[in-house]
Amino acid sequence: MKTKLWILTICLAIISVSASAGDIKNGQELKGTSLTDFGNYTISHADVPMVVNNIIVETYDLNYSNNSCDVRIGLIKEKKCTTFIVRTDDFEIEYTCNQGVFGVKKIEKKYQQFPKETNDCKLDRVGYLAQQVICQNKKSEDELLGLIACYFPNLVKEEYQASL
Repeated sequence: MKTKLWILTICLAIISVSASAGDIKNGQELKGTSLTDFGNYTISHADVPMVVNNIIVETYDLNYSNNSCDVRIGLIKEKKCTTFIVRTDDFEIEYTCNQGVFGVKKIEKKYQQFPKETNDCKLDRVGYLAQQVICQNKKSEDELLGLIACYFPNLVKEEYQASL
């Protein structure tokens, strides 16, 4: 029963993402429902870029209607895949692809800004394990940003969600 509910949630998230996806690179916002307590989300191109390894990367702001946390998503474009660094004021995680599978992984040391212990104490292990494989087929950058917006709230332990 739990598996069916999880699959239904994934399908609804994908539908809501594709229904409201615009061309975010041309100044439009990407809006959808996270299906979490964080509520609706809006993704827009950031005015201030994220710097990763002394390189300025394309950056997006992710805002939720029921949470005031500042979430930034930095894109590191590589030959085979784009890596998404998702960062708040005191938490960071990485979404990436590996052999065609898109999912979450703990942030690589080369991208890390916060101590490993800080991330580990706030990371919800069940949410993390459930998100290691989010999709296995090719998605557009906008679709992947929408998936991150839907899944990210489940990565943070409930007791830390208000303090993000």
